[in-house]
Amino acid sequence: MISRHRLTIALLWAATTFGSSLQAQEYHGTTGLMQVPTAEMDSAGTFRGGAVFLHQAFLPTQMRRKNTFGYTVGLTAFRWLELSYSCSMLYMHKGGDPQAEMGYYNEDRHLNVKVMPLYEGRWWPSLAVGMDDVGRFERISTGVNGNNYFQNIYAMASKHFDLKGYELGAHIGYRYYTSNANSDRRGVAGGISLRPAFYRPLRIMGEWDGIGVNVGADVLLWRHLFVHAVLVHGRGFTGGLSYHYRLKY
Repeated sequence: MISRHRLTIALLWAATTFGSSLQAQEYHGTTGLMQVPTAEMDSAGTFRGGAVFLHQAFLPTQMRRKNTFGYTVGLTAFRWLELSYSCSMLYMHKGGDPQAEMGYYNEDRHLNVKVMPLYEGRWWPSLAVGMDDVGRFERISTGVNGNNYFQNIYAMASKHFDLKGYELGAHIGYRYYTSNANSDRRGVAGGISLRPAFYRPLRIMGEWDGIGVNVGADVLLWRHLFVHAVLVHGRGFTGGLSYHYRLKY
């Protein structure tokens, strides 16, 4: 059996050998940290599609019954516009009957959009505004009857600093979740990212998502395979794989 120490060394070797640089994606198909968006954009024409495992602490209040999984597709249509589509499985009573057995009998599907009106300059940060779960505003206080689980509006600022070859990113902003069930996540959110000088494709991150601290890392392998892993609130793992491809237009 391979020891944890040897497995860690093997994974680091693979990342160092096969990785390449990119702006990393957020868990639902747009660029960002882990749970928190940023004022960053991938290169225009970048397509992303992948699958993700989500720890319940990572999820909106209405979905925190059990860990779940899902898939995403996203596209940086222009340098200033990013779009994505997400699907997450819902753990619920079969057919919505409170007396029926529990299982993954439904799914939440939603669209996300992010716009960058200001690019980062030497003396100022980049600014981005966006909305996850685009649709009508449907405020609910409890239960799972609404369909705006992930719906929030945000404004973020990001600034990067060169520290002797290390790239330090600082990201901060405000998010407003439209559902009263998710009011605990309303407010300031942000974090930091670090790309080491010895291997810039690797990104190490820490963030405050409104209710707790997440730490994680991501890297692109063989030019197309994107791997990301997160420790959520010190309690459990979230992560996944996605395929990245640069469309030429």
